[in-house]
Amino acid sequence: MDKTLRFIGEVRSGVKDRKGMPPLGAPAAVELYEEFAPGLLRIEKHSHMWVMAWLMGRPERDVLQVTPRGVSPDAPDATHGVFAVRSPARPNPIGLSSARLLGVEGLTLHFDRLDFFDGTPVVDLKPYFAARDLIFSAHNTSIGRPKDVGSLRESLLEQALRFSPEKHADLALAVRMMEHYRVEVAGWKEPERWEITAPLGRPHLVDALMGMARVSLSRGLRLGSEDRVVLQGVEYAPAGMGMSYEECLAAPAEEVFSFSRRTR
Repeated sequence: MDKTLRFIGEVRSGVKDRKGMPPLGAPAAVELYEEFAPGLLRIEKHSHMWVMAWLMGRPERDVLQVTPRGVSPDAPDATHGVFAVRSPARPNPIGLSSARLLGVEGLTLHFDRLDFFDGTPVVDLKPYFAARDLIFSAHNTSIGRPKDVGSLRESLLEQALRFSPEKHADLALAVRMMEHYRVEVAGWKEPERWEITAPLGRPHLVDALMGMARVSLSRGLRLGSEDRVVLQGVEYAPAGMGMSYEECLAAPAEEVFSFSRRTR
């Protein structure tokens, strides 16, 4: 059995170390070594890829329990086993990241974002299969919390756009409503199970809510005739009629929607 690990290329990124890496990664490329060029044949058939890399920065390979980023060390459930989180500390420091393949120039593959910093050795590339890798019914208990509202919004936008990629004004509206609920109503927490009512006549809004909350018609989602969204009993009514996607994201909350905690 050949146990030799071969690197196939390196990451090229404007991020030079772990401290400078945004929570969701940054635009990056993979430069493949010449000897692996034949492996790119027909890679354009796939919109997304799995990128596996050998994590740099001297990760601790003998540490099996850690406190994840965003979790207070004093919290009763702060400690997690490394197999329950994506910490770089693990027996074999292999990182895994899914990313949109934006284009290929010779031996350079351009991606929308990777959470590997510049010079990270790449172990392998595999296509993301929509029919096999998508598990919409998957469930995770939230670990930690975003560092600020901007980080939360970026995460919500990413989730919504991965489910419905059109930058529609109603997608932005759903993100603003969800952001407000998480921060102002739920104290940054995410419920174990969402209960959401959404207007039948606004499909982009419904799609965004499904992407962010992983709800479906058999699991927490109801469609109604009224032009309102209800998140865990809190009612949101759209207010910014005619706004564009960008305007909806930039406007003050009171110009985007009104809300009431009394409706159930």
